[in-house]
Amino acid sequence: MGELYHGSSEKGITRLEPHRSTHGNYVYATPYKELAIIFSGRCGDDCTYALYRNNENEPWQMVERIPEAFNTMFSNSSSIYTLDDTTFKDIHTGFAEVVSEVGVNTESEEFLENVYDAIKKIANNGKIQLYIYPNKPKEIPQDSSDLIDKQIRQDQRSNSPITKQSFERIVLLHPYLIDKVNQKMIELNLNAEPYRKEDLISLFTNTMIRQAINPDREQYLKSIVISISSIYPDLLPILNERLSFLDKTKEEKISYIIDELSSKFKDIPIELIQQEKEKYFNDTRPFSQIGKEIIEFSRKLLLAEQIINTPINQEILDNSILLIGPMGTGKSTISKKLNEATNMPRISLDDRKQLQDFYHNRGRFTNFKDFEFYLTSSVLTSLQEPSIIDFGAGHSVYENPIMFYEMQRLIGKFKNVELILPCENKDESLRIVNERICSRDGNGQQNAFDINRHFIESPCNYELATDVIYTQNMTQDEITNAILKQMSSKNMDQNGSIKM
Repeated sequence: MGELYHGSSEKGITRLEPHRSTHGNYVYATPYKELAIIFSGRCGDDCTYALYRNNENEPWQMVERIPEAFNTMFSNSSSIYTLDDTTFKDIHTGFAEVVSEVGVNTESEEFLENVYDAIKKIANNGKIQLYIYPNKPKEIPQDSSDLIDKQIRQDQRSNSPITKQSFERIVLLHPYLIDKVNQKMIELNLNAEPYRKEDLISLFTNTMIRQAINPDREQYLKSIVISISSIYPDLLPILNERLSFLDKTKEEKISYIIDELSSKFKDIPIELIQQEKEKYFNDTRPFSQIGKEIIEFSRKLLLAEQIINTPINQEILDNSILLIGPMGTGKSTISKKLNEATNMPRISLDDRKQLQDFYHNRGRFTNFKDFEFYLTSSVLTSLQEPSIIDFGAGHSVYENPIMFYEMQRLIGKFKNVELILPCENKDESLRIVNERICSRDGNGQQNAFDINRHFIESPCNYELATDVIYTQNMTQDEITNAILKQMSSKNMDQNGSIKM
């Protein structure tokens, strides 16, 4: 292979270590110095430029797909490092790259003040053929419509579902492809609403927010504005108005982003939205961190809404029994008694074996409360018949008021939500359940005691419950009968008969 080259925006590197990427954990290099220079640009993908050659005897064809792409992509400085080729091998990554599984020392460094200037110099020497937008070689359609099928193939290779969202970036950077994308979605039977020019505003707004949250990751806002306004000049004032977001204060950005995202969740009360704003107004972290957290929360909320809006059969809602409450109240024992009395299936949300299909998804959630919400809502919306649901102590308690609101919407559909407590006095209830935990699990349960205090004092269970069963001085059979009596009275129809 001879000399190899590696381009980087970082100066002064003496050793390159393998890093995780699409093909594996490798150091990447190329025998072509011109490619190392191109790859040292700050950004770029299939939607912004094309790079190829048909044989080794012709120059690289480098095609600007959107206006101002090259100025944006290659405005940075970089260093080109020369490497020894001993440990490198060709694993056919799909480009003129070779990889090393081990770290490699750099042999020399050439600093480039401006990558684009270096590329133009190489083009003048005949090693690169530049096509500046809107010019294109004959192999690439003038409207870049080849990007549509390229995106489909990419989704298929990664085993990702092809959805309307697959084409968002294409539509935003190449708005003249809206009609062809809509036609392709029909051909693919996606059953999705077609893209309209108004959608470009919301897509642009989301992209602009991502730019504000992560300033180092270029989103091509200038190129997008040029492309959209060239087709829909009436949208230019709106786009420019949205761009003013980037110059707003931290508080204004927080308010804007929460308002923008909350518009997708129209039934969340305004006062809860305001609480979220005020929480972040007092947050001393930079907007980039806060913004990422807000975006991530909106994704969680979207998943939550998709789950809780799943229809549930009315017979299941009327006749299932949900047992909630802190640790040590006897929920598991009572659920078994109810199972014996009614023959309804019993489901314990703490039973990993019984709910293994749901628990297998635990790794998708970095926050355990997010998993608890997913587990609880998924189990309740997947019931196939009236059942007895034994909640873990934490499955009905949520500190985030918006997530609790969502859980309340779901559990509020069920007619029999039984809060199990020893007595009305919270301190006495805490003493009793803690004694039970000690008797059951031995000493050294201070952590459980503290958590139980939180579960007893939290208003969540009291707001979710349709009934509160105080169990002090009651036998297990008496508790079971009390719950069934409550349930029967609710299910009495107008003629006085019981629906069970």
